[in-house]
Amino acid sequence: MDSTTLTRTLEIMRHSGWVAKQLGHDRRERRLSLTTAGRVELKRALPHWEKVQAQIRQQLGAGRWRKALDLTNEVTSRVTAPGDSR
Repeated sequence: MDSTTLTRTLEIMRHSGWVAKQLGHDRRERRLSLTTAGRVELKRALPHWEKVQAQIRQQLGAGRWRKALDLTNEVTSRVTAPGDSR
């Protein structure tokens, strides 16, 4: 997820009352945490997320599911690694 998308999504979650933001040690740092309402929303949404994950895992089969997760993790590691991303 790019930083613009993350920032926009977190701001929506903050306006919904699900995330609280506090300033960190310097002006660049922000500390985010789930609010009580955020924990309630997570608890409500989690079963739906788990159901969809199970459906996809069943459709792909265990081997292809594992490969998809491994590829996702590899891509994430490469794009978040320090240095040149070309």
